[in-house]
Amino acid sequence: MSIENDETTMTRPRKTKRTLLISGLGLASAALVAGIIVLVQPPASEADGPTPLNIERTQAKRGDLVETVRVQGNLGHGASRDMGTTLEGIVTSTRGSGTVVSVGDELFRIDDKPVTLMRGKLPAWRAFSEGMSNGNDVLQLEKSLKSLGFFKLTADTKFTPATKTAIKYWQKSVGLKQDGVIEHGRIIFAPNDVRIQGVKAKSGSAASGEIISVTGVNKEVGVKLDTSARSLAKKGAKVSVSLPGGINEPGTISSVGAPVEEEGGGAKIPVTVVLDKPEAAAALQDMPVGVEFKQTKAKDVIQVPVSALLAQPGGGFAVEVSEGETITLVPLKTGVFANGLVEVLESDLKAGDTVVVAK
Repeated sequence: MSIENDETTMTRPRKTKRTLLISGLGLASAALVAGIIVLVQPPASEADGPTPLNIERTQAKRGDLVETVRVQGNLGHGASRDMGTTLEGIVTSTRGSGTVVSVGDELFRIDDKPVTLMRGKLPAWRAFSEGMSNGNDVLQLEKSLKSLGFFKLTADTKFTPATKTAIKYWQKSVGLKQDGVIEHGRIIFAPNDVRIQGVKAKSGSAASGEIISVTGVNKEVGVKLDTSARSLAKKGAKVSVSLPGGINEPGTISSVGAPVEEEGGGAKIPVTVVLDKPEAAAALQDMPVGVEFKQTKAKDVIQVPVSALLAQPGGGFAVEVSEGETITLVPLKTGVFANGLVEVLESDLKAGDTVVVAK
């Protein structure tokens, strides 16, 4: 909510002390507690006479008190991770950078035989063959084979003759020996499709655990948020993303990580934002963007600028209310602070009253 200001020059006798609360108090300045600065002016001599004092006037407003924090993020496909194999042999080919690989698709080839992506959160940790113990890795394999049209029954954790038959059909489709056995390292599980970010092992290199690097398919914005703004980082909360060209697009917080100590000191909260309309960033990649977080601190309240507050002897605060040439001191109790504004509680101050703001 904006507060319109006008500026007037008034003649006012010097006072010995004037205590002003001028703390920003918004998360944008990374402070959660109001700071009080006491401005002490030297006594005025009689010869000095009145001293012109520049002041501003603004109206007390009623409305929602919204905290806004703007930070810089990076638009890309998110953090990359390495993929490789436990198979022995030579890397004979890899897919190109930018290729999207889905379930059943080839990732790279070892000794001119494919290593294939399958769907699942659990990493492949053993070979698949008749007589193996039950496990969720078997369930993942059967679900993947079912999605590819090779497994006809309901997927479960048991390796059965039906599982072996499905594997043989899949092996035939990709040019492997049809023995119903998948050696460890022939398939790689991932929970979602992946995008090949780069190739780490050239053709002719020995097979290893680092052959390609991959990212997620969808573009996202990575942000590192100050821990003081922790309350703004909520999964599912809406944000605004500023793209090049002055375009603002709505986004949603998809994940919030644990605070991480940054180099040079200080902890940051990693936050991931996805655009509500991914097509808006279709032509953009790896570039800085602005992200605006908002949070309503109080609804339908009287609010004034923090710089209008006067600290009172013995504690508490007041504001100066201007009516023509008359200025009245009106006590108040403060509520929450946001974006340089403060909620007014327990006061005779009304919306529309003109208050004096210190410069």
